[in-house]
Amino acid sequence: MGRPRSDAPTDFEFIIGAWGAHGVTPLQISNSLSEGAHGVTPHNDGLTIGTINGDYEFRSLTFFSFPGKVFMRARPLIMVFFCALFLVFIPVPNSSAVHSKEYSMPEKQGGAPSDMKPVRDEKLWKRALEIHRKAIVIDTHNDVTTPMTNDDYDLSGTPPTPYRTSIARMKEGGLTAEFFSVYIKPHYVTQGGAARRTLDMIDSVYRAVERNPNDLMFATSVADIRRAKRQNKIAALMGIEGGHAIEDSLPTLREFYRLGIRYMTLTWNNTNNWADAGRGEKKHNGLSDFGKEVVREMNRLGMMVDVSHVSDKTMSDALDVSKAPIIASHSSARALSNVPRNIPDDLLKRIAQNGGVVQVNFYSGFVDNATVGPQSDQRAARLKAQQDAINEKYKDDPERRAEESDKLEAANPLPPLPLSKLIDHIDHIVKVAGIDHVGLGADFDGANDMPEGAQDVSMLPNITYELLKRGYNEQDIKKILGENLLRVFSEVERVSRGMSKSISGDGSLKRIERIK
Repeated sequence: MGRPRSDAPTDFEFIIGAWGAHGVTPLQISNSLSEGAHGVTPHNDGLTIGTINGDYEFRSLTFFSFPGKVFMRARPLIMVFFCALFLVFIPVPNSSAVHSKEYSMPEKQGGAPSDMKPVRDEKLWKRALEIHRKAIVIDTHNDVTTPMTNDDYDLSGTPPTPYRTSIARMKEGGLTAEFFSVYIKPHYVTQGGAARRTLDMIDSVYRAVERNPNDLMFATSVADIRRAKRQNKIAALMGIEGGHAIEDSLPTLREFYRLGIRYMTLTWNNTNNWADAGRGEKKHNGLSDFGKEVVREMNRLGMMVDVSHVSDKTMSDALDVSKAPIIASHSSARALSNVPRNIPDDLLKRIAQNGGVVQVNFYSGFVDNATVGPQSDQRAARLKAQQDAINEKYKDDPERRAEESDKLEAANPLPPLPLSKLIDHIDHIVKVAGIDHVGLGADFDGANDMPEGAQDVSMLPNITYELLKRGYNEQDIKKILGENLLRVFSEVERVSRGMSKSISGDGSLKRIERIK
């Protein structure tokens, strides 16, 4: 909230009402007016009643004028008079929630009245912060690794537009562990260099940790994450997004494990040579024989199998093959938002039976596609000429093309969904799969449009607060924030120890049958 403009009255303001959904209600006596507030104000020319608009400019209507000194002497009687005047002629909301401060006036561009929003329950908020500070908080998917690689972005600095992740914001959000996404664009499949790009992105995470040793620590295990919590540091882990990164090579998969990769998403939106994607061509009826061998080798290594992005049949096959629990690193519930990236109820139940966990994605398009889809289509149509120009200018540079596209989209945001819509997905997965099978995989910096109060990593305490509001207890909230993921990760480690005691020595030598 900024300060009033210099031409606004500042000697004394008597605030007696603020716009809400149903009218004006008595609020407070204050020494300053806030945006949208109505007030009675003495000044050198007399007495005015007016509002502060969105630019903190005083818009007033002078009911009558008389010298300010006269007013100051008669102030008590005049204040009583105007209080009575407002109370008699201005309708007061009937909602008891307003009187109990369940609602407050949100800011709205231009200072126009807008719908009331719930006000934070300070006692509950304090409790949420206590739980959040004690909990191990894990986010399993953040795409800030892309500007770290492309632009040498240092997490200790200010994020370049349109990205939002920084060490300062991670700390503010109470984050214990971040899985940095090693996202490999399909361009590297057609043009070559997928494995090299993977190495470049892995190196960017090492650089971040080495530059910021007081804040970050490299982590590859459950024990590392718990140690980071004790040391008040942020554990930096990595997950590959897109199985095409291994270039159909199990030895390459093993080398990525050596370098610290601890999950791999079997596909991105593109179908690869051994697994069908949810939004890609269906070539293999799920996992091919080599794809099933990839899953088995991941089990042996102790690398979590991630089924976000894959087709339903690929997910089902992975559940059939895997000896360890699987994860969906950044997916939500299809029953609430019908997109291929979300998981249907039958597979949510199977993931629960497998002992796995679904890490809920915050992207608004996956939270409520019925609302956001048409808005997104309208935005795309409106920005088509600009997007076409970007595509042409950077046609030979997929990284820069994607970055400029993200900037364009971020400069034209969609109306944010209410945070309750996101929490609905957690509720649904708890109902269908159980409290032990849901977590957080926000997809920060991989998508621009997120619900209100969940736009970046600093806002994670809002999730804890909303869960408290819905009646979740401390133990269950801690499960959702990170303990469920740790349980899965620990079991993956246990299965690996039982299958092999080496990385390469016992490794599979199977090769893919080349598609002609």
